Amino acid sequence: MNASHTDRHQRPLYFWCASGLALLATAIHFYIIHRYSSGMPYRDDFDAIFGFLNLLPDLTTWQKFLHLFNQNNEHRIFLDNLISLSMVSLTGKFDFVWMIWIGNIGWFLIVILFWKYAKNNQISFVEFSPLVIGMMCLSHYELMTMAMAGVQHYFQVFFCILSTYYLVSGNRNLALLFFTCAIFSAGGGICLAPVIFLYYFVKKEWCSLFISIAVVSTVLVVYFPLLGYVQPVGHPNVLLALKAPLYLITYAMGFLGSIGNTYKFSIGLGIIFTVFLVFKWKFLYVKYPFLFWLTVYLLVTAMTNAITRGAIGIRTGQGSRYTTYSVIFTSILYLTCLFSASSIKIRLRTAQVGLFLSLVIFSYWFSHGQENIAARYDDLESGVLQHPTLEYAIPTLQRAIDLGYYYPTKMPSPPIVLKATE
Repeated sequence: MNASHTDRHQRPLYFWCASGLALLATAIHFYIIHRYSSGMPYRDDFDAIFGFLNLLPDLTTWQKFLHLFNQNNEHRIFLDNLISLSMVSLTGKFDFVWMIWIGNIGWFLIVILFWKYAKNNQISFVEFSPLVIGMMCLSHYELMTMAMAGVQHYFQVFFCILSTYYLVSGNRNLALLFFTCAIFSAGGGICLAPVIFLYYFVKKEWCSLFISIAVVSTVLVVYFPLLGYVQPVGHPNVLLALKAPLYLITYAMGFLGSIGNTYKFSIGLGIIFTVFLVFKWKFLYVKYPFLFWLTVYLLVTAMTNAITRGAIGIRTGQGSRYTTYSVIFTSILYLTCLFSASSIKIRLRTAQVGLFLSLVIFSYWFSHGQENIAARYDDLESGVLQHPTLEYAIPTLQRAIDLGYYYPTKMPSPPIVLKATE
């Protein structure tokens, strides 16, 4: 009686603690974005945003439409371009802080989508709290306050997850629509194509398989030959990575476990997480197909990244922006543990362990991530142009100022000719 009575009193306390900590982690995440978002351009912002907007006055209407699909490195960033154009058209100005917040919406939509899925599968908010805390960690600090990359990466991942959600829900048209949105947000969306094909092949839905192949092929023809895809200079040789399959697997494991941050620990986490989910594959495939096919998508993404970037070095797969995939991978593992719990008591213990580990992850990354975000903010606010090639950055920024759609929030260094604001 005493143990049962104590347990009943502990549950409300745990409920308020878990829920409160999840809301606190979200508030901290919001605050960090607000505190360290600068109105100055950073690295790829010069090429992707100014490089896009600066050319528009000299283009015809048709050329402007095609320009929306322009290539930035190996990606076509239609969504970045569309948002930039819309912002300038509606307000007459481009604002990097606004763009940063728009990009982060993509990440918050991923959290909301996971909550919708969890809620539909009888997961309470208290049980979901560890996932919120984990996804609010600052591991992807590189993206959180970068305008161009935030929109590009967060929304690409969101569209891929949404496409997978509709794929297993039986809505082929929406699955293909969001696949198309993903690939024109960032080139990584192409990793979803084999997942879609494999899904319909395994399900023996031949009509849907044929339609999917036709749609994906059309998208790829437009993406590459019709729009004139150009191989980026200095892009790593894929063949070098393919010659070492063990290296590729190691790279992929480090990629999937990059939430661990350190080199060996990330690889170890990736191996442990992957082995666990492989062990649970049949359980997920039968009862929770969304998690199963989302895992397949992450594995394809990890291997694709290993093949295309592995020649640069194994640590490139453990960069800050790629921890988004690792956070999602970890979230899948946590939900799998909850779903496979054999009793209410084990499920409660799973949620409690999940809460503890999520707090460890959040605390570790708060220190590490906040330090990096603050350092970038200080660099930007100093006015020193943050671009590897000043010979490109200076005239590009000058052109944006001359066109009147952007005015630096800090005095640039090296000096730029600034027009008086009206």
